Amino acid sequence: MDRYTLAEVLRKHRTAGSVNAERIAVTFEGASLTYDELDARSDRVAAGLRARGFAHGDRVGVLLYNRLEWLELFFAVAKLGGVVVPINYLLKRKEVEFILDDCQARWLVFEKALADVAPVDGSRRIVTIDTSVDGGIDYQELLSADADDAPRDAAKADDLVLLQYTSGTTGTPKGAMHTHSTVLWNSFHQIVDYEITAKDVYLIVPALCWAAGLHDIALATLWRGGRVVLSPSTGFEPTRLLATVQRERVTATLMVPTVLKRVLAEPTLGDYDTSSLRLIVSGGEPVPVTAIEDAQRKLPNCAVLQVYGMSEFPTMMSYLPAEDAVRKLGSAGRACSAAELRIVDDKGNDVPPGVVGEIICRSPANMIGYYNRPEATKAALAGGWLHTGDLATYDEEGYIFISGRAKDMIISGGLNVYPAEVERVLAQHDDVIEAAVVGKPDDKWGEVGDALVVVRPGATVTEDELLEHMRAELANYKIPKRITLTTEPLPRTTSGKVQKFRVKELLQS
Repeated sequence: MDRYTLAEVLRKHRTAGSVNAERIAVTFEGASLTYDELDARSDRVAAGLRARGFAHGDRVGVLLYNRLEWLELFFAVAKLGGVVVPINYLLKRKEVEFILDDCQARWLVFEKALADVAPVDGSRRIVTIDTSVDGGIDYQELLSADADDAPRDAAKADDLVLLQYTSGTTGTPKGAMHTHSTVLWNSFHQIVDYEITAKDVYLIVPALCWAAGLHDIALATLWRGGRVVLSPSTGFEPTRLLATVQRERVTATLMVPTVLKRVLAEPTLGDYDTSSLRLIVSGGEPVPVTAIEDAQRKLPNCAVLQVYGMSEFPTMMSYLPAEDAVRKLGSAGRACSAAELRIVDDKGNDVPPGVVGEIICRSPANMIGYYNRPEATKAALAGGWLHTGDLATYDEEGYIFISGRAKDMIISGGLNVYPAEVERVLAQHDDVIEAAVVGKPDDKWGEVGDALVVVRPGATVTEDELLEHMRAELANYKIPKRITLTTEPLPRTTSGKVQKFRVKELLQS
């Protein structure tokens, strides 16, 4: 089994017979690739790279928008025993340079639209799409290679295959190291937990550079022989998403809470045939109860499940089953089938139900560490458990309720205030789209809450009305001392996580 790698996700369909091989694997903006074509094209790219000096273990920075070549490269590098390093296309040039230098990338692949942020300095080999640079390799040249020259069994299950850099919500990103085995485990449990079959059509909404783009259900769907529909990275519009669901008969998708709320608020939602949808997964942050209730009304035949996970994997370490969506509103569910979860205090002891503690996870899908960060790895994987840094409680039935990040916790007058709880209450107000609460120094209480609240355009809600709204559900010490209203979206990473450090900067300006 040490040779069962990501290559088998595609090859198994070719060896299973022509019917499977000729199934559509992926569709993007009117173009499609069968499993046979995706396997063969990634073989040719792998052969082309090897002919140009690609070595086992080489790191490849991938700076691309969502496109078919992204998937071809992913499988090609995996087949070579190389390491894919997805790069967030929203980053600035210096940030891209940091990641490439940090992981010692020998290769960089980028497209014309992102050429301005791609470092071309002679320190690594360059592959370009729709553009060219001196000394670079055109992607089409790689595709001209003979697929029969592609390596076989060049990788092992425990070889490093993915460096998924954390989104940098608080500072410098770290590269979470994943092997073929951890990536496959992350996908295998999803087949079981979400009942993925070859009949499923999964719509990828997020960017592929985000862990959830490829590793939330998409790879699992390919493994099962279903079809993946890839969305463009930019220019999101609810109507375009709904039209895609109708046209492609999409059965499942993932939407971060802000996207989910926009889709549900679309006035023309009822004009589209969404009857094929059976599953919407949402995560990245706590999903507002109001959004789940709204989805149940407008999409009664579709289960909307809140999930919780990390770039360190599993990407969906907990999930709320469809049958519990109403009974356990606001919960991130229980552990996935490939993970064991505990909630512990600062001494590592399990806390009782209702008491806030840190989520720790043990899973064969867990990362093996942070690249070139031995101290961070030691802390994160202490005792063989992934220490998430996220806080939560659980009830008597073991259902988890996220309280927020440990570093985001506010201590006011000696009492702990968990921003996620306050944000959840704020988001329940009809005029509120989203909210972020951060700590602010206070002479009397040490720290108090400071809230940035995004309201709907034309909303008339006032700070006093929101304070009264919170007093009905929260203890006084949890209520922010100041609320700032805005119609601008909260600053977020490409994975949809709120950047709390930027929220603080906005509130101080």
